[in-house]
Amino acid sequence: MEKLGVIGLPSDWLISSGVDYEMVRRQLDIELVDIPIEEVTSLGQVDPGEAGAMQIYTRLKQLVNRYELSGLTLRCFDLLTTVCNTGCLALSRLNDEGVPAACEGDIPTLLTMLFAKRLTGCPGFQCNPARIQVDEASQRCRLLWAHCTIPLTMTTAHSLTTHFESGIGVAIHGELPLGDYTLVKFGFAPRAPWRIFAEDVQLVANQYEPNLCRTQVWLDAPASVADYLLHEPIANHHVLVPGHHAKQFLSFPEFVTGVERE
Repeated sequence: MEKLGVIGLPSDWLISSGVDYEMVRRQLDIELVDIPIEEVTSLGQVDPGEAGAMQIYTRLKQLVNRYELSGLTLRCFDLLTTVCNTGCLALSRLNDEGVPAACEGDIPTLLTMLFAKRLTGCPGFQCNPARIQVDEASQRCRLLWAHCTIPLTMTTAHSLTTHFESGIGVAIHGELPLGDYTLVKFGFAPRAPWRIFAEDVQLVANQYEPNLCRTQVWLDAPASVADYLLHEPIANHHVLVPGHHAKQFLSFPEFVTGVERE
């Protein structure tokens, strides 16, 4: 049975982050393994730059090997006040190595990243919506998505900067190739075991503003995506993967039965 690590509890502000561990085991043949955040915070205060960020990576890699994990999610904001650096670079590197790694203890996002990698063979960019612009005439929308970590293999260029919310540690500003992507999210549904959103989109621009999470991309999508995000989103975090795969996600074997589709 595949094992995924949950290092610390999900961050308190997440939308729809909880899952039924037994349901995940029974339906998806995946064991969720709770690991105390102290396994990482016991590092104590590390160097505030790249060297310290790599110490966090080394510790997470040790946990992957010790617990025989296929992926993990980390309650990373706890590191800011204990280790005094971030998990941004560590999670990026794990994703590049084929180990899906999600931020903020977010279990549904980790599952989304795991299944996205299975379907596409690529890592995904975990991101939050930051701005929504709707053009009623064309029935299209432009959506700004951002986060402080991204797999470097998804980027054409990158630079290291500080974490947005705290202003400390290491975060990644990455630039992605323009073109075809899929925005996807699996999550818990009250009327069915799982709910899935998947939409083919176009990445039309990269940008950098200091008042947002560090990797920032603009997507072009049908206006229905804006309506979904504004009125009944599965969660705040979604996952962006290269290529158009929405149809395949919506018929993915693990989710063919008992799923609400957007």
